[in-house]
Amino acid sequence: MDWAELDLAPPYPTPASLSQQLASKVLSIDQRRSLLNHSLARACLFADLTLLSFLLNTPASRGLVDLHAKDEDGLCIISQSILGFGNAESEGTVDREECIRLLIAQGSPVDEPDLCKCVSYVSVTKKIIYHRAS
Repeated sequence: MDWAELDLAPPYPTPASLSQQLASKVLSIDQRRSLLNHSLARACLFADLTLLSFLLNTPASRGLVDLHAKDEDGLCIISQSILGFGNAESEGTVDREECIRLLIAQGSPVDEPDLCKCVSYVSVTKKIIYHRAS
């Protein structure tokens, strides 16, 4: 058993590494859930659209990814995507908005209260809800 197969909190998860871990049959359902939800948080924080798409669209992860998850600070995954790393003027802004759109399209709640009190959360969420409705 390789140590990488048991790493449930990789600092930089990738679709390739997750595919390998999920296919290995070494991880229990609870370990898979932990790995996938950790990876979901990383994808949201870093606006990694490729990883997020993999997590939300791969049959091996369906039913295991929690779209209602909150981090240790009480932030939901949409808030994590908005706040993330980097600044509002960075090139990742488009990817960040696309991640939020994908989360909402997959059923992540936009009206679930969390500890995010930033203005950008309200404006970005309203903007995305508006686009979703049109």
